Amino acid sequence: MRAGPRILTDRRGRLGLYAPTMEREALAALRHAARAAGLNAGHELSLLLCDNVIIRRINRRWRDIDRPTDVLSFPLHELRPGQAPPPGAVGDIVIALPTVRQAARSEGIDPAAHLRRLIIHGLLHLLGHDHATDRQARRMTCEEARLLAATEVA
Repeated sequence: MRAGPRILTDRRGRLGLYAPTMEREALAALRHAARAAGLNAGHELSLLLCDNVIIRRINRRWRDIDRPTDVLSFPLHELRPGQAPPPGAVGDIVIALPTVRQAARSEGIDPAAHLRRLIIHGLLHLLGHDHATDRQARRMTCEEARLLAATEVA
């Protein structure tokens, strides 16, 4: 199996005892999805797992939206879907673990499965995907399903 990208991780804020387990889940999902998306050892990704206070602060600063959210992505390159990023840093993904757990509970799904979906969603934004139009949303949904299958098999 070819080497995937380097992944830098950090945890910030008030997270419970579940955080290390969710971090392992997130890293595994990101590693497998990134390889399936064509990223390799020449690429680098950053993953921040945080609480709602931290992600709300980031969301307010960078998007002028004063509320927590589940996932934010900060790409370093303007890519078209399917376009490979240049070697080096690709971008940052920020995930609010309490929001992930709460959403999974309210939807009656496994928190780890929901986390995998959000990791993939964030990765696709780094790789130029969007869901602003119906066409873009359909394409992104198809790619999410493909990468999700790659993470479940691994």
